[in-house]
Amino acid sequence: MLNKIHPVIKRALYVFTAVVTVSVAAVTVSDSYMDEAYKNEQSEKRAMRIWKNKIDGSRESNKIIDEYESSYTSLVNRYIVGEENRLSWFETIQSTTNARGMPSVKYNITRQELVTDKNGQHSAKGLEVYRSKMTLDIVMAHEGDLFAMLNDLEENAKGLFIVDKCDIKKTENASKEGGLTMRSQCELSWYTFKSTDNKEPI
Repeated sequence: MLNKIHPVIKRALYVFTAVVTVSVAAVTVSDSYMDEAYKNEQSEKRAMRIWKNKIDGSRESNKIIDEYESSYTSLVNRYIVGEENRLSWFETIQSTTNARGMPSVKYNITRQELVTDKNGQHSAKGLEVYRSKMTLDIVMAHEGDLFAMLNDLEENAKGLFIVDKCDIKKTENASKEGGLTMRSQCELSWYTFKSTDNKEPI
């Protein structure tokens, strides 16, 4: 049938066919390129999101580290972590005794002992907990002297303690004590924390 077509029209058909073929090929290549470009763009966006999250996470981690470092330094300075500072305990007791004019304050501290880790909670956290027992025997004019002593120990003495028990009673020889009517006997536990790794402070 092509033999019956005029040569001019035939050349035009060839040209048209060639143009269509090239156009289809160009569109196909263009679609493939656009698809690849889109995939690359999405991949880059995902990588950017991942790194943004990492950077944000790093900033948050640094913030947490700074907070814990600050807390750790505070615990070391307060002698809750590391070694005891018994001198500060004695100085605080003496200072309060003198400031309030308390005529008799006796104290005794046992040697430091390792607290039994019954449930494995300490070792699971890499810690060892030590305790020193303190006894206080105070002759005082009123109960306020006892509370003042405990408050001063909490605020000024280096370390962490809890009051195990306190008994307050009237003295039998009040008249001979010049009007002093109260006596308190207390037991306190002072705690310090150390790492199980070579006994270095945590």
